[in-house]
Amino acid sequence: MELSIHPVENKVDLKAFVEFPWQIYKNDPFWVSPQLDDRYSKLDVARNPYWQDSERVLWLARLGSKPVGTIASIVDYRRNKHTGNPVGIFGFFECNNDENIARGLLKCAGDWLRQHGFSRMIGPYNPSESDENGILIEGFNTRPAVMEAHTPYYYPTIFDGAGCVKYNDLVARLAVIPPECENLEQIFPEKLRRIAEQVSRRPDIHIRKVNMQEWQAEIKMACNLYNQALSPVPDIVPISEDEFLVFANSFKAILSPDMVLIAEVGSRPVGFAIALPDVNEALQHLDGKLGPIGLAKFWWFSRKIKRVSFKILIMVPEFQGRGIEALLTYRMAQAIWNQGYKEIDMSLTGEENLKSSLFQERIGFKVYRRYRIYQKDLA
Repeated sequence: MELSIHPVENKVDLKAFVEFPWQIYKNDPFWVSPQLDDRYSKLDVARNPYWQDSERVLWLARLGSKPVGTIASIVDYRRNKHTGNPVGIFGFFECNNDENIARGLLKCAGDWLRQHGFSRMIGPYNPSESDENGILIEGFNTRPAVMEAHTPYYYPTIFDGAGCVKYNDLVARLAVIPPECENLEQIFPEKLRRIAEQVSRRPDIHIRKVNMQEWQAEIKMACNLYNQALSPVPDIVPISEDEFLVFANSFKAILSPDMVLIAEVGSRPVGFAIALPDVNEALQHLDGKLGPIGLAKFWWFSRKIKRVSFKILIMVPEFQGRGIEALLTYRMAQAIWNQGYKEIDMSLTGEENLKSSLFQERIGFKVYRRYRIYQKDLA
């Protein structure tokens, strides 16, 4: 059979593109199938505000009539304008264990991007840094936490063989609470706790829970803090309020207000922290379907979730290093302890973020999953 790779141009092709991962991961016990509607929504130019400033082509590979791979070519105009270093992006890469198919997909994506003036592409981003991204290179026998990708063991070999090289690595870390532990003080670093307690005595510093009744205003505030905090990082692109709202709404139904904490100095918000129940423990049993039976399964298995995922700790630059991060972390640890979780995932952290990595290691987190963003020259 002859390999063909063509753009997705109709509903039949789109369905094949969206559902192809089930073919790749059907026998992988660590894969958590995405919700089908979420997959469609992420690709929908009308529903996903990311596409307001981006352009893309979806590619579908077939052997005969059978789908064997997918990839997307993406131009992120806002990212390129912000960084001043224009690059093409590829994403939504999935492929059978066949280097010829992989080479064909990457060539198709790269050729389209080169025709649009790019000499290099990076990825995979699905479709941006705020979504699941990267290729798993370590931790294949572990389950991803919520909002983390999972890819087959053979992808790194395929990417290396296709001329892709490392652009950056991201890591997920895990801490497991020992069963003999009777209180938080036994495992939380004493030095960090002392700093947190000292800062908590300052009358101008407050830690509060998110106000769910003012959700829109809280999200607007959090988006502003997020962009302020990451503004010194050269390759981080400010996220729009619309994108941030979509991101926040995606986990609104599962969050606990006790684990969405906002730091204020006087009346000014200066940082926030978010931890989410790792609903992948429950979603793993649904096969991507949230009908009445799926909802019943989700309710049943979500009662037994033992892992929480500490996703974000943000502090605006002028208040970094003043101990407020320690107080936020300690208050979050208290909330996690009070809710009875036994494992804490912290993800994802770029390897260039040495300060955050050192902080995570000091409080007992160990790397258990590593992802790689690749780059490929298109000349």
